[in-house]
Amino acid sequence: MTIQPRGAQAWGPVVISLAAGVVVLLSGLLVNGCRIGKLLSGPTGENSSGGIIVVNPSIVRDSALAGASTMRVTNLAVSNGGTWTATTGNPWIHLSPSSGGSRATVKLSLDPKDLEPGLHQGAVTLQEPEADGASATVAVSFLIQQPVLDVEPGGFSFMAQTSSSVFRDTLQILNVGTGPLVWTATTEHRAGWLTLGDTAGVAPGYIAVRASNEGLAYFGTFRETIIVTATGAKNSPKRIEVTLRRRRHGGG
Repeated sequence: MTIQPRGAQAWGPVVISLAAGVVVLLSGLLVNGCRIGKLLSGPTGENSSGGIIVVNPSIVRDSALAGASTMRVTNLAVSNGGTWTATTGNPWIHLSPSSGGSRATVKLSLDPKDLEPGLHQGAVTLQEPEADGASATVAVSFLIQQPVLDVEPGGFSFMAQTSSSVFRDTLQILNVGTGPLVWTATTEHRAGWLTLGDTAGVAPGYIAVRASNEGLAYFGTFRETIIVTATGAKNSPKRIEVTLRRRRHGGG
């Protein structure tokens, strides 16, 4: 019969149980640690990316007159966690700077020079360096306006029956195109028998025309031309012929 020391039965199982518990606890910590580490790190490459790119405004609309040479400028506010480059496939869109970091302002300039009248549409793309990185697109609309001058009627003809006949009529100034039309008017030879009520304005508008043979020293036919000019407008200048005939009383 073997006599075991007192306490052997009491401590042996306890020590084994404690050891096993420590092993299980450490294993759990390692497993959970790996899982927590994965949750914190996220998918591979996500932290290295700048995330989404935010551009304000995301749509640019502007206009200019045909033949203008002054660029139209809009500032784009860019925010992003990483770096980016900005590109465009439209030669009339200029960008400065074309790359930047997390926060920057991009000057977007629209060049109207040599653009035909009408609506021109383009885009600016901001892209992170990585091929699968975040990107953003700014839609651009640029309207080239072309005012077109029209004047009604195209001429006047007056017949004086007395030595002091006075004739009054009206020219209508029209814009049959797009964009503002600013006009000026004058007479070609500064004839005293023909005067204009207004010599400048914005279409649509009117010019009061006054013709009189009062003070004319002889009988016959008098001619003058009204010239209406609108800088930058198509069909400018317009020439309106004015004829005044002074007849002898009772003559043919």
